[in-house]
Amino acid sequence: MRGLELGADDYVVKPFAPSEVIARVRALLRGARPALTDELLEFGGIVVDLASHRVTRDGESVQLGPKEYGLLAALLERPGRVLSRERLLDLVWGRDIHVETRSVDVAVRRLRQALN
Repeated sequence: MRGLELGADDYVVKPFAPSEVIARVRALLRGARPALTDELLEFGGIVVDLASHRVTRDGESVQLGPKEYGLLAALLERPGRVLSRERLLDLVWGRDIHVETRSVDVAVRRLRQALN
């Protein structure tokens, strides 16, 4: 009870089956990031296959670098939301790395060029 009161999302009583833990984690992830329950992210003819890390636009393969791919996935996971440069840096580059915010601008420019 105390764990739930302090902010835990769920609790599993011993003994438990590993499949139960996996099912509970998947359910929590669906609630936290519903866009990630599918392996495909789609918008305006752009398709990102999260399982194979492939991107297509109108059926044509698009070659992206790791940062551009991460940026596109981060944006498509949050449709309709405005994300600051700092938030994109956290999502794509990671929180523990010190990179100038203008790096986001460079990645956006490269992503736009790749997608035309």
